[in-house]
Amino acid sequence: MILDHLSSKYRPWIAVALATIILTFNNCGGSNEQYSAPTEIADNPPTSAVTQTYPTQTSVTSPVRNNTPIAGTSGSGPSSTPHLASLGNTITEKTYDVNCIDNVLGKQRTDDIVYRGHLPTEEEVKDIEHCKLFGDINNNAQSQKVDKTKIANSKTETVIQPKSNVDERNHDIGCVANALGAEETYAIVYEGKPATNDQLYEIEHCQIFGDKNGSHKPSQGNTGDTSSRGNNPPIQGKDGFENKPKRSVAPPSDQEDILTDWGPRSPNCDGSDKDHSGMPIGPQCNLVPTPPEPGIMLGELIGAKLPKAQYGMGHQECQSFQGETCNELMWAKAAGLQAGEFVQIRISHTDPNIMYAGTDSNDMTTYRSTDSGSTWSLVHVTGHAAGLAISPTDPNVALYTNLEAPVQRTDDGGDSWYPVVGYGPGELNYNKPFTAISFSTADPNILYTAALRGSSRGGIWPPEPSDIYKSTDSGSTWVQVGTCETCSSIQTIVIDSNDPNNLWIASDGGLRQSKDGGQSYSENVIPYLQKVAAQTSGDTMATMPKVIGLDIHPSRPNIILAASSEFGVFRSTDAGTTWSHSNSGLLTSKLHQLYFAPSNPDVVYLSSHNGIYRSDDAGQSWRPRNEGLEYKFLSPIAIHPEDEDIVFVGTTSEIYTIHPEHKNKGMNHGQGLYKSIDGGAHWERSDDGITEAKTAQIGAHPILPFNVWVGGESGRGNFFSPDGGDTWLFSPSITSHYPMVYAFNYEFPTIIYTTGWLKTGELTASTDKGASWYTLTHKLEDGLSKRTRELGLRTEGSSDFHIHGVAVAPSDQNVIYVGSVHDTVYPDLTFNLNGTHIWKSSDGGHTFPEMSEGFPIETETSINSIVVHPDNPEVAYAMTTLHETQTAIGIYKTTDGAKSWFSVNEGLDPYTNDLQMDPLTPDILYSATESGIYKTTNGAQNWFKSSTGIPKGAVIDMAIDPLNPLVLYAITPEDLYRTRDGGEHWYPANLGIPLLEDNSKTLSAQERLLKELQLDRTKTGHSMYGGTFAQDRTLEIDATGRLIVVAVKTNRDDKDRRSERELYRAVLTPLVDIEYQFSIGEIPSSNLDITSRSNIYDLLFDANTQEVKFTAAGPSGTESVTTVQIPSSLLAGGEQALVCCVKVFVDGIEKSVTKTNEGVTFEHVHVGRSEVIIKTQ
Repeated sequence: MILDHLSSKYRPWIAVALATIILTFNNCGGSNEQYSAPTEIADNPPTSAVTQTYPTQTSVTSPVRNNTPIAGTSGSGPSSTPHLASLGNTITEKTYDVNCIDNVLGKQRTDDIVYRGHLPTEEEVKDIEHCKLFGDINNNAQSQKVDKTKIANSKTETVIQPKSNVDERNHDIGCVANALGAEETYAIVYEGKPATNDQLYEIEHCQIFGDKNGSHKPSQGNTGDTSSRGNNPPIQGKDGFENKPKRSVAPPSDQEDILTDWGPRSPNCDGSDKDHSGMPIGPQCNLVPTPPEPGIMLGELIGAKLPKAQYGMGHQECQSFQGETCNELMWAKAAGLQAGEFVQIRISHTDPNIMYAGTDSNDMTTYRSTDSGSTWSLVHVTGHAAGLAISPTDPNVALYTNLEAPVQRTDDGGDSWYPVVGYGPGELNYNKPFTAISFSTADPNILYTAALRGSSRGGIWPPEPSDIYKSTDSGSTWVQVGTCETCSSIQTIVIDSNDPNNLWIASDGGLRQSKDGGQSYSENVIPYLQKVAAQTSGDTMATMPKVIGLDIHPSRPNIILAASSEFGVFRSTDAGTTWSHSNSGLLTSKLHQLYFAPSNPDVVYLSSHNGIYRSDDAGQSWRPRNEGLEYKFLSPIAIHPEDEDIVFVGTTSEIYTIHPEHKNKGMNHGQGLYKSIDGGAHWERSDDGITEAKTAQIGAHPILPFNVWVGGESGRGNFFSPDGGDTWLFSPSITSHYPMVYAFNYEFPTIIYTTGWLKTGELTASTDKGASWYTLTHKLEDGLSKRTRELGLRTEGSSDFHIHGVAVAPSDQNVIYVGSVHDTVYPDLTFNLNGTHIWKSSDGGHTFPEMSEGFPIETETSINSIVVHPDNPEVAYAMTTLHETQTAIGIYKTTDGAKSWFSVNEGLDPYTNDLQMDPLTPDILYSATESGIYKTTNGAQNWFKSSTGIPKGAVIDMAIDPLNPLVLYAITPEDLYRTRDGGEHWYPANLGIPLLEDNSKTLSAQERLLKELQLDRTKTGHSMYGGTFAQDRTLEIDATGRLIVVAVKTNRDDKDRRSERELYRAVLTPLVDIEYQFSIGEIPSSNLDITSRSNIYDLLFDANTQEVKFTAAGPSGTESVTTVQIPSSLLAGGEQALVCCVKVFVDGIEKSVTKTNEGVTFEHVHVGRSEVIIKTQ
């Protein structure tokens, strides 16, 4: 029925109208029947001054969800004649979370009880006890209620809505009323009274980031920097209505009046919107950007056009030299990729110059600094770090715990490490996660650490056991001393400074104490968190009493502070006997770590979801200290032992492993380590030397300039640069954990596709420029062919595939090809799709039927690259490779849209590594192979060698200039080459790249043979070439052909896990012009055209100031010319404003302007990203 599909947001409005109609009929002496309510009732006053009429409807039988229940007979039978005077049921939307009741009793029964007046059974009352809201969130239901009968009080209502800067489209009105009071709320929302700046600040947390129709306008451009968004942003629901984060189901507390995000929030997407792992399965779970202020109209990019591709003048040799080295390409290191996934920072108390930092990454576990954090070096790699500890007496002794490897120890200052407790690969309890670790200051030989029983790592509830280990020789040997049965993941261990047997444990299971050296444990000692755990919520995570941060006052040990995951700070002044809330000054209840300053214990630092806080009264009150922090999702803290004003803090882009319930999705920037030398008043980056260690995949947008995407080998998210590598943004997501390929559609808005092999992240997509991601793997599962299943290639278990190749047809964005891998390189992993398979979607990713006919799907190979004809989506090539598999079988082609495939390997080395197509002449293709480069000029009917100038051997990867296809680039294990005559001649073009010295000449013949056996690609994958360049997908060119990027290794030894890959770039000038077209708001004929050599995005028009604003980005030092055509219809002054009054400012500096019929033209030199403002007043 119609009303059954209405969002819960609409229920109060309908309820008011229904109650008014019923009351009107009863007062008029009407029969005692339930009259039908109008189906079109003012949901909220329009946001502009318009008149609307709402007709009545004569018959509605669906239940109307109402704020006031209609009383009826008891039990579950049909209700008797309702009458407002006979209300008796106390289960209403004011007292209960109706969505929660839906989950327990079902929607039909919930409607019976809440809206039809049926009385619940005693058992039902018990079942929904956890759904209570513990009192009206507006404190006083009668006095705080906004009188909406003023808006809907008859069958036909005319509503005039004055303009307001607060309305129901963008704010939760109940939240506003709670903050400002009902009368003031009504005046602001419904009578047009502007809210003051102070009021806007008070209700900032009430924003719901979207209109009721779900027509959200994202920040436009090539990406959206969402670092300013809230930590619990609402999302667009699957039914088209916005889906706000639901109110916390938590025991009552006066702290809710202090901390508006009190308690855990129900998921923004319900179960039907997610797969079994919790990964969204569609864009309905996307983040919704902050709405624009009144008068701001966002621009939407609706088109971008590159110059027409054409063949340039061919050259056989390099045309420009520096000394004897070709300098056509001048390579330089790009800005470092910083994901900022720090979990711990520690400073030595005996030598404060010595520091360690641990990261939640397989590629870059532990860093060391010997100069007080000024510079850092990667000293050890095993897996996800969790805890760090430095000996209180010896700075050379340090240990760190690992979530998928044994605890590691160094006794030589980090130069070498060895396992001391735990299990390695192949052992029975491998992957047993070790979490917290701590030294005793009373006896520096004593340490404690904790390990979960299973392979799950954190955020576990109901609880699981955690084993406690103890060392009495500074961590060299360990024994298990006890088990905390209900702790789950232990986040922090604090040892009494006077008694090494007195332990305090912060864990998923709350705060525990052991007085016997870890042998036995108290229950959770914080009473409020006991109540949290005692709830019987349908959402088990809502009952987790998690404590993360914990510390004891060094000189007054009776004072203990505990930072909880969802409920703020708890403080004890009697050594843990009693506890009270201590949240004065905090703006969030979502907390991470806290520490007393050793040099002044009244000073405490506390990290949170939204910045860092300092207390100067031992945790009784708090002040935010965030100036200079570009990113405020923080966790680890380290305080100088001799100066409380010197403090370090680390960002935590994501902590999926140990703290999965706190995620900070979106495209953000500013991650890293920060240092303050003035007590947190100001912060500056202090992470030189820390970068994403294993760049594995690079992609570029096919139309937009300088748009580069990068994934780390075991990365924690996707990196994006809008300016060719000057600056980077980061989107935490499993999509970049073992990434394979980036692919893009060729229309706007952009859809990005990625492949990989992490479970549920094998095929993913983003429709909001990488801010949010959803999985498509289940559609590959659904599309598997009958033959694949008959052959037994799909084995048991939920989908766990390895996907590699993906491509979108340039001429039809609905056509997407996908290819899989038969993985033989990772024996400890159990993929359950054997052989190699090809899927094709013809409906934009809604379905992916397997279309492998003619391809030998039983073959143990990998479809690495898929190339689609630029004008004919029916023609495509699938290239196989040795990468992460057993063999390669060359290239297969389809000419009928994947209905059939056939081999096209005549004259070709079948051990192929990459495939490139000439966009002007698609029958010309180039293939990189283990024996060099091959070329075809007849659509792969036959191939011939085209490697003149490249030494005999493997070519790993290639890139083709999309605007001049005679120009290509190629990497071998040892060098980088360029051709300007379509592959006829190649020459080195490596100036600026630090090529690794060739040490093979020192090897004997026998040693060389052993080395070749060691580097067998059928067993190691392509990362083991042992040269300067690592593997395929690490050489890329942008849409303009002006930017080339490559990943360069720092160490020839591929077995040394400390080997890093750094990103280098070369920029060719002059840059080329790109034509952009933006639509502005909903104003007809208001498209804004820009021609520029910059990457233009985030465009808006400010009607309040008559300004056009956008970001212009490009590689530093390059010159840009930009012409903007502003439609006069946008401007209050019309054409006259364009003639007399235009000024242009770039990063606040006024630029000279030329005005012609083509528009307003200005020039500037790129510095990465720049803000452009065109003033017309």
